[in-house]
Amino acid sequence: MNKKTFLNEFKKELKYYKKINSEEIIYYYDEMIQDAIDEGQDEETFIGNLGSISSIIANIIQDEDFVKDVKTANIDSLGNIVSGTVKVMSLIIYYFVVVILAIIFGSIFFSGFGMVIQSTLYLIFDQPTQTDLWVIVGVILMGTGIMILSFGLVYKTFKANDSIRLKIIRKTKEVYRKRSEK
Repeated sequence: MNKKTFLNEFKKELKYYKKINSEEIIYYYDEMIQDAIDEGQDEETFIGNLGSISSIIANIIQDEDFVKDVKTANIDSLGNIVSGTVKVMSLIIYYFVVVILAIIFGSIFFSGFGMVIQSTLYLIFDQPTQTDLWVIVGVILMGTGIMILSFGLVYKTFKANDSIRLKIIRKTKEVYRKRSEK
């Protein structure tokens, strides 16, 4: 089995284990396989020597410190392999993405907030008819829903922060590897 197939199947199996940070583990095994290939080992043989995916997952579950060690190894790997310029570039990309997401989520929140405030002011300072009251209540509920939606998006983004960071680091390291091979 080649690296891509192995990692895809491994990722599918890890989805069933909520306590395991699959992105960290996949990144670790991706780096380990890539290092073996870079050292001249046969890709399929190396992957075959790792054992079955179910046995790897069983070992991960039994060894509670493994995930912590993997996280530490991933951070150390980044520091040892990637040069200062590449680190700066990946941080710039990462923070650019964070700023863009903050602008988007802020826009969504303030759109809902504006709907609620405008409808409330109309309700207080104007003489709405019975039909207007239903429309105002609907707009207030929609605005509240939009504000809640923005909080949900922020929560999901922060929850996915590690996987986003790892994807940016992985792509940056691939670019670095390709440049160093030339």
